[in-house]
Amino acid sequence: MSRIKKWWKSPRIRSIRRRISNLQVFLFPLLGIIFRIWVWLVQWGVKYERRGPLSHFISQNRPCIIALWHQSVFPLMWDLFRYTSVYPTLFMVSKGRIGTVGTYVLNLFNVECVSTAVGKKDAVYELAKRANETGKSVFIMADGSKGPNREAKWGAIYLARETGLPLIAPHAWGDNLIILEKTWMKLALPKPWGHSTILTAEPLYVPSSAEKGDLESYRKELEKRLNSAADALEDYFNYGKSLDDWGPPSE
Repeated sequence: MSRIKKWWKSPRIRSIRRRISNLQVFLFPLLGIIFRIWVWLVQWGVKYERRGPLSHFISQNRPCIIALWHQSVFPLMWDLFRYTSVYPTLFMVSKGRIGTVGTYVLNLFNVECVSTAVGKKDAVYELAKRANETGKSVFIMADGSKGPNREAKWGAIYLARETGLPLIAPHAWGDNLIILEKTWMKLALPKPWGHSTILTAEPLYVPSSAEKGDLESYRKELEKRLNSAADALEDYFNYGKSLDDWGPPSE
């Protein structure tokens, strides 16, 4: 095993891998077609139910910070792509090949991207700067780029403090998902039929005067709200428990 690992990381193989990676740009048009079809099928075939304030923010074109777990990014984003053409948004993407692909796909749906290639902290402040200048909303992965799963990092909290925008904590789940169990976030992929529900906790505001020592309570609260939504949806789809505590479905 060590020989294989050493061979894989050898300069010659690294060079070959880099050249192959550079060719991925030629696959982007095909990738774009596949994603557009997938999103359209999900939007057409999945019955979405939405509870909580996120729908009101979108319908009223009020900017906010949408902080979500990686686990539900596809079930949630595939629905939100209905609105991004008229609801301007920014998104933080990781550096590297996955980030490059993510940027290409998100741009197809009018989502502007900021890469962490400039450094995670600088990327957060760049997002804050653009949000303040443009009045756009922001999507951000609450659990960071490497997890652990369902554990909130600081990025969304700093972003809320710097922009003054409310933190919205949504989670999406459904009865017809493919769960990639071997991924650290247990990533869910929606199939183009079935029923999905989006739950959103009440907005969380982080004051601009909050010092670093005060921010831990906000980080824990964001984590609690996201996990409460995730747990409620798992209980709903697995055991049929009520979602009445999350308010009536949005029109």
